[in-house]
Amino acid sequence: MFSTSLRRWFPLQANSVRNYATRKKVPKFVRNQRLQFPSSKDKQYEYPKKTVSKGNSTKGNSTKGNSTKDPHTNPDSLPPYKFGSYAGLKLPDEEKRKGIQRLVSKITDFKELRINENVRNALIKELKNNTVLRSQNYISSTKKQKTDQELNGLIIRPTPIQAAAIKIIGGKKALSDEFQVFTLAAETGSGKTWAYLAPLLNNLYENRVADRLEQQAEYGGDINRKKAGIQSIVLVPTHELVDQVFQTLENVAGDLNLKPYKWDTNSNFKDFIEHFRVGIDILVTTPGKLLSLTKYDSISNPRMLLGSTRYCVVDEADTLMDSSWIEDTYGVARLMTALHHLVFVSATIPSEFNKTISKLFPKATAITTPSLHKLPKAIEFRVINASVAPYKGSKMKALAQALYAIHCDGTEMGYEKRVIVFVDNKLDCEKVAEKLQSKYNNDVRYISSEDSIEERKEKVREFVEPPKLLEDPSKPTLKVLVCTDLLSRGLNFTGIRNVILLDVPKSSVDLVHRAGRTGRMNQSGRVFLIMNDQDKSHVRGLPKVIRNGRRLA
Repeated sequence: MFSTSLRRWFPLQANSVRNYATRKKVPKFVRNQRLQFPSSKDKQYEYPKKTVSKGNSTKGNSTKGNSTKDPHTNPDSLPPYKFGSYAGLKLPDEEKRKGIQRLVSKITDFKELRINENVRNALIKELKNNTVLRSQNYISSTKKQKTDQELNGLIIRPTPIQAAAIKIIGGKKALSDEFQVFTLAAETGSGKTWAYLAPLLNNLYENRVADRLEQQAEYGGDINRKKAGIQSIVLVPTHELVDQVFQTLENVAGDLNLKPYKWDTNSNFKDFIEHFRVGIDILVTTPGKLLSLTKYDSISNPRMLLGSTRYCVVDEADTLMDSSWIEDTYGVARLMTALHHLVFVSATIPSEFNKTISKLFPKATAITTPSLHKLPKAIEFRVINASVAPYKGSKMKALAQALYAIHCDGTEMGYEKRVIVFVDNKLDCEKVAEKLQSKYNNDVRYISSEDSIEERKEKVREFVEPPKLLEDPSKPTLKVLVCTDLLSRGLNFTGIRNVILLDVPKSSVDLVHRAGRTGRMNQSGRVFLIMNDQDKSHVRGLPKVIRNGRRLA
């Protein structure tokens, strides 16, 4: 096991070590260690290569990753693995889970789902051009961007959560005029954004068509008058997520003639009112920022502001419905007097979150996937024990060596490497980054409480975008981002292969979200957890739990 033996890793090629050591100021301790990652020839650690099968299809939006599941053990028959000292995760209802599993097993194409053709085409176009499928160029040894012809030849299939959400939210019961509440939960990197956007866009588009026909009947001719107000709202916890969701909507808005709008720190009230008067189809914002609209003198009645809102999505709901957010989140939801659909979306269902939803919305329809509360199969999870030699209790030494080994492991050749390091305390971000820079000469960015929102976005930008091609492949680079849980919720770090947990997560919820920044959409990734002898024994068992596909509690 990684935590007890550091010599089972394949050695680096001598040239890669020598080249790196001569280019960078690296302490002798780090250069001499033999903690190495497997060579890129080991298929278990390679990124999944493009495979051509009948129809040149891509199942579940992405290429299929390697599975290390023990064939002799059914992980679902084992009790969930208890991790952490805080509130655990709610085990999904077994009968409902099996029912949804049977439902999604019958769906292999978006055409089998009740969704408007124009919405379906826009969805598939976006998945091909602006998601992980387009960015998979970096896993290719030939380093070629996928051509439009190659992308057009792909058959995009819905992921389990997309199939279940579109089928159930767009079902007959959901089409009634009754107020409907849904909880949508699936593992990280499973395509949840499009799982809630697809039925939302479908409803908005069909409402627009119906309104246009009604206007033509009333006024005659080709009339398309916009309704003032906000038709739907997507609530997220961070401004980075506001940008991410809004950009996704912007990419499809033109094809569907829909008008999204984001209300964030750069927005001004005058601009908002101008858009409000001609109609906002989808407003993307945070609960606190949305409440700030009600404080303007021009808004005499907050209920009038949101009185026409029919659809609301609460993304990262386990965060937005916890004790520090629920007052704002539930407060704005209560102002939506015409609400038709309320959808809570999350990668986890903490016990407290489940109790809150059950109390506020006892008739909510739960939509979960079979892999909920499991880390993606494409993640290779390792534990580094900093208490043993040569680290002798220094987590910083273990971190520095891990970064050095990642830099020289022969993977992602020709591309800029990026690593995310998670810590518990925001004050530790600067300390860790400063030491990595001054002592180990790493290229590091860190998130500080003193950063403006724009500064934070700029630091994160080069980690959420696809990796860049190197001008000189013989000079590999490594960039490091040190951050807290603030950036572990929902952000799609495109092509991040390595995540390091410098602090042991306090709960399964934190573990799932932090580790889930890699291994997204079945692309392979690696997570390294640095521990010491003071950490509880449950930490050491994690690699086997994750390798066997066992659920966390």
